[in-house]
Amino acid sequence: MRRLLVTLSALLFLHAGSAQAADTALSDHSRWSSLLHFDRDGIFSEPRSAVLDDAFFLAEDGQYDPAAELAATLAALREAPEEGEVHARCRFPARALWLSRMTGEQWPDAECPEWESWQQKHAGAEVGLMFASGYLGNPASFFGHLMLHLEREDDEQDATMSRLLDTSLNFGADVPEDEGLATYMAKGLLGGYVARYSRAPFYRNTALYSEREMRDLWHYRLSLPEAERELLVAHLFEVIGQDYDYLFLTENCASRIARTLELVVEEDLTPGNAPWVAPETLVRGLGEAEVEGRPLLKSTEHIPSRRLQTEWRYHDLAAPEQKAARAVWPEINRLDLLAAPFRQLPPKRQATVLDTLLGHAAFLKQTGDEPGLAERERQLLQARLKLPGGTEPLEPGEQVPLHKATPPALVRVEGSYHEALGASSRLTLRPLQYDLLDANSTRMPNAALEIGRIEVDLGDDGPKLNRLELFHVTNLHARSVPLPALPGMAWHASAGIERSRLNCRDCLDGHITLLAGKSHRLGRYLPFAMVGGQFRSERHQAGPVAPMAQVGALSDWSVNQRTLLQFTHSNSLQGEAGRRTQWRLQHRVGVNNALDLRAGVEGDDTAHEVSLGVSWYF
Repeated sequence: MRRLLVTLSALLFLHAGSAQAADTALSDHSRWSSLLHFDRDGIFSEPRSAVLDDAFFLAEDGQYDPAAELAATLAALREAPEEGEVHARCRFPARALWLSRMTGEQWPDAECPEWESWQQKHAGAEVGLMFASGYLGNPASFFGHLMLHLEREDDEQDATMSRLLDTSLNFGADVPEDEGLATYMAKGLLGGYVARYSRAPFYRNTALYSEREMRDLWHYRLSLPEAERELLVAHLFEVIGQDYDYLFLTENCASRIARTLELVVEEDLTPGNAPWVAPETLVRGLGEAEVEGRPLLKSTEHIPSRRLQTEWRYHDLAAPEQKAARAVWPEINRLDLLAAPFRQLPPKRQATVLDTLLGHAAFLKQTGDEPGLAERERQLLQARLKLPGGTEPLEPGEQVPLHKATPPALVRVEGSYHEALGASSRLTLRPLQYDLLDANSTRMPNAALEIGRIEVDLGDDGPKLNRLELFHVTNLHARSVPLPALPGMAWHASAGIERSRLNCRDCLDGHITLLAGKSHRLGRYLPFAMVGGQFRSERHQAGPVAPMAQVGALSDWSVNQRTLLQFTHSNSLQGEAGRRTQWRLQHRVGVNNALDLRAGVEGDDTAHEVSLGVSWYF
């Protein structure tokens, strides 16, 4: 509404002949602010553009003064082109387009080869976003990654080939290859990196995210009017290569893409002053936004990773064919193409088995370096060429789009009974993101990623902190199919404050915990074992360093029911005060997308506790 009122004001001033008033109205227009990325409005600093490059501005103080930049832009657009100089309408086609629409002015003709090449390639392109699911190999990608996507319409090529040649615009930080982890985390959280939009054919990004890092992709197509698409595509030409501030939590791919899309979407797609902005925040915003009274989100399409394709193909095999696949490839370094279960199948079914194994070989090649893998892939291919041609179409599994999955933040209210301390209530708050019981394949299967989780007990003696987890990351790294796999590691890392003894509400100690080990899928059960250590404070326990071991099992009973059992033992080798054995059993029943029920029982060397609660996700 504000955008409409400012637009009407500017047009009225122009009609009345008041140029100064019209320029003031235009410089206050939200679209002019979006064109300049004028979204830095700190509490203790003056408003400014998020773009750091001086070349992006025509006025000397244009980074801080939208009115001065408007005046300089209008003056530059009205100038006649000079030989050897790039005219303003070539450098800033979106500004030229919008100002022409607003003022009715026509700018002098100019030769703009780079802009014309971009325009020719992307004329009529559909705008969308690509979401790559979370990747626990890089802290900046824990919550997933977003890219803008310009989809070509090419009647001469099939849809798959056409998409591979589409243009992806990736917003990412410029990080030196030799940057250490500590420096990387410090700069990412506190500042020190710059980021920029870069463009590449989509096939390069799918090779990185879907093939190498085994991350699923989701294509979110947007429904924008033609005039808005034209303006946005022109603006993307302007911002490619421009430097921006970058922070992991607030000034990242999600926040920058949101601010870019808000050029043509009147709603705020992400909160402007939130302490963090995750890709999921923007994706959910797209699902709720409207443009001209119509939903902004047009459609979603799932692009499965190589890992998921292999899983689907294997589970689509009949039981004798699965047995044959395991017999042909019993070990990572050995094939047996004469295995009886395989030779007993008719040729067409043998071909289906080998197609599955070839997909698995491609998956292994992308996830590790096994010396003989190329040779085994060659043997499989030779055997496949002797069988009937044609590949059965892949039947995709049912996947839930991110904007329809369980939201990341939760509030949980529990009632608990402690054998020594009696009954109490517990309030849990978690801003981000998921635990082992509410994880799903849309995010990261068999993994947990929680930030800022806090548990407070409410009893007769007032509120008492039970646990504060700064971060909690677990990746059980489970094999999705019972075929040979390269060595993988389950791991856990966490830091926070928690009770060192269950029978004492005030016995709080800090900790940093690091564990690593193995997991192995057994049907619906996923047992795991990890060893490592814990660095901890000594207010209520002995020993600043304690070796630790943990075993457990995650059980999937149905889509909405999951159980987690864990046993943990730590020993600082300083007597009884340095030893602790804990166990915990938790069960989750999902009621719907926003509610679940949780039941739990836990104990240690000192006491036991049972709990029952309800969680609300938002």
